[in-house]
Amino acid sequence: MQIKGRIVKKILIVDDDITVVRFLKETISYKLNLPCVTTSSFAELKAVLETSDEFSIALVDIVLHDAKEGEAVDTVLAKGIPVIAMTGSANAQLEKRMLEKEILDYVNKNNASSFDYAMRLIRFTHSLKEGEVLLVDDSRTSRLQVKFSLDKLHLRVHEAENGIEALEKLNEFPNIQLIITDKNMPKMGGIELTQEVRKIYSMNQLAVIGISASTEPMKSVEFLKNGANDFITKPFMPEEMLSRVISSLEMLYYIKLAEESAVRDFLTGLYNRKYLYETGMKLYQNAKREHLSIVVAMMDIDHFKKINDRYGHEAGDMALKMLGKLLNEKLRDSDVVTRYGGEEFCVLLTNTKLEYAVGVMENVRKEVEKMLIEVHKISFRMTLSIGLNENMVNSFDQMIALADQKLYTAKHEGRNRVVY
Repeated sequence: MQIKGRIVKKILIVDDDITVVRFLKETISYKLNLPCVTTSSFAELKAVLETSDEFSIALVDIVLHDAKEGEAVDTVLAKGIPVIAMTGSANAQLEKRMLEKEILDYVNKNNASSFDYAMRLIRFTHSLKEGEVLLVDDSRTSRLQVKFSLDKLHLRVHEAENGIEALEKLNEFPNIQLIITDKNMPKMGGIELTQEVRKIYSMNQLAVIGISASTEPMKSVEFLKNGANDFITKPFMPEEMLSRVISSLEMLYYIKLAEESAVRDFLTGLYNRKYLYETGMKLYQNAKREHLSIVVAMMDIDHFKKINDRYGHEAGDMALKMLGKLLNEKLRDSDVVTRYGGEEFCVLLTNTKLEYAVGVMENVRKEVEKMLIEVHKISFRMTLSIGLNENMVNSFDQMIALADQKLYTAKHEGRNRVVY
């Protein structure tokens, strides 16, 4: 499976229970939209691993009919593939032996909520991994204990011995998403560090997990009141730290998704009209002040209603998505590409002249004309009309209106053309 030139690695499922395999495959496909490969025996697993290394994570039953001592888990781990071990029994001794291995975690197949947790781990491996975490503790032994819990998540871990050093690290590494801090440290403790962090970052921007000994029962409340997202008590199990870290990073991830969804078009993934006007007005003011140039391109899919009527709304949606993808590919990162509404799209070409914009948009028009759109057994083509305006006039709204007039002219003159 490939998305925009990037290979999407598959999920490996190893279990000799057909019902479990079917359930996992359907759940991963529905909830995560990720491809799966399934094997039902140790022999089949070895054959698959000999011919493929495209797995990002594996769900592996500890006991198979031809491998009853966890050999399947060992074989997958030996290939460098992260493993979520699965068990169908509450065998404490077997589970203890599994946790001594370098697995991500284990889940009990008899507990439905365990599979929800497994889905979170899989999603983490694909969407949230390679984040940056800052460990703050004056005890090297304590830092090593936390690092041991985090190693399985492939996070980049920074370390500091006190709050002052932590603030320096935060300036040095601005992509840090999570701070895990002890309470008692010299120079600046965890509570004071959390207070200083919250002066710069909100809870939605950077997460903080406080740590303190079990002999300080009120410290959790103190941490939380001063802006920590979560709190964990020493001593803790590695699995508990793992779960808390995933929860904190997931929270930031979903907040970011929610913020993105407010300015993104759901169907095409392009920015929406709200973002166009918010960004466009800022660019317009900069252009007016610094004598920069902006060209506005308004475009419209020709006879879009006929596409919907003749081929169905699914075909219309595909046409919109393919146009959005083409615009992303053909335009620069500095250009603002938006879905204006319905079948209309708007692009702000920044720091450019009209002559360049005409060439770019003429190329886009020709590419759209050549594009074959296929939905199920239906295939069709479409064309695009485009209007361009570089006149700054008196406001950004007026720039849009003039580009829209040029678009109307393009349609009136026969469509499938660029007018400027």
